[in-house]
Amino acid sequence: MLGAIIGDIAGSRFEFNPTNRYHFELFTNESDFTDDTICTVAVADAIMNERDFNECVHEWCRRYPYPMGGYGGSFARWVHSDHPMPYNSFGNGSAMRVSPVAWFADSREKALELAAKTAAITHNHPEGIKGAQTVALAIYDARQGMDVKTILDDCVKFSGYNIDLLLDDVQNKFNETCQGTVPVGLWIIGQSRNFEDAIRRAVSLGADADTLGAIVGSIAEAIWGIPEEMEHEAVGYLPKEMKEVVTRFYEAIEEGRSYMRRDNIDDIVLFADKYIYYFENKFEQTGEDYYRFFDSEEFPNDCKALGFEMDCGHSFTEAYGECWNTIDGLKANINRINNIFIIGNGLFSQWRYFNHWSYSHADENDREWFLILFRRLKELCKPSNENG
Repeated sequence: MLGAIIGDIAGSRFEFNPTNRYHFELFTNESDFTDDTICTVAVADAIMNERDFNECVHEWCRRYPYPMGGYGGSFARWVHSDHPMPYNSFGNGSAMRVSPVAWFADSREKALELAAKTAAITHNHPEGIKGAQTVALAIYDARQGMDVKTILDDCVKFSGYNIDLLLDDVQNKFNETCQGTVPVGLWIIGQSRNFEDAIRRAVSLGADADTLGAIVGSIAEAIWGIPEEMEHEAVGYLPKEMKEVVTRFYEAIEEGRSYMRRDNIDDIVLFADKYIYYFENKFEQTGEDYYRFFDSEEFPNDCKALGFEMDCGHSFTEAYGECWNTIDGLKANINRINNIFIIGNGLFSQWRYFNHWSYSHADENDREWFLILFRRLKELCKPSNENG
């Protein structure tokens, strides 16, 4: 969510005065949050407190009736109406405010469902809904550790957008629609190297700077994270009540990331400790040790008791790509692998592979593979204060 806010603030002073300067100053005394930030904070407030999206967005926008840049004509009428109704919009406003739900969703289907709900309060045109869903899908995929190419391929497959663009196709082209903005945002992500690079590319395109910045920033945060100094700078522009929402949002995300089912967290930790000890101290490269682990029913029974499934690795590869096929791939992506149950499914599936298909002894690489995931599993079960 903060990525969207940063993109909004960085682009705010160029909304009506576009620039193609890549090395512009990110934060100045001419910068401020706009309606993009207000709506994003409202969606976060709604999702955290299980409030109606319509009611919450309407309430927050009425608290700030005259933000920098103002509200668009139709949306302004919606804000000032006592009985706000959707108005079949396909503007990019649905895509710039959607990011919080993609962080709270525990499945792809839930991310798409919630994204549609955030859009439909105003932007109930199919293109307005699709734009919001596509941005949410990109964020959700990034949260699962997918690489940029896989994220973009998935978004294109879902939306049908063409992101095979050239700079001349999009530079200095102001387009406020979802179908004119979201594909450009995805294209920018594909060109970018890190979070700041993505923000600079979005704002300096000479287009709808604040909203394109918000959309790109929301996706870039999930892929690369945000430099700490940029977080501090951006939060300084927000009033106290917005800062409080942002703080609570990330606390809630961290709590959910650490463990989403706290009723058996202790059992998960014991499970991880048990097999970390086994692979560190007992798993030697002899046939006896090999068969003791892979032919025993103890491990699959432990997995089943914790709710893990043997799905042949499908959930792992769908969420995180093919990184689990090599030690180097796993090491490179391990800090972004954050779904406890997908890790458990992957461990169970790898055990089944050796149990059922592999006729050679597991080697040192296989031992290390299991240890990497068991250690990550334990790390994700720590309380948020232990995770820093």
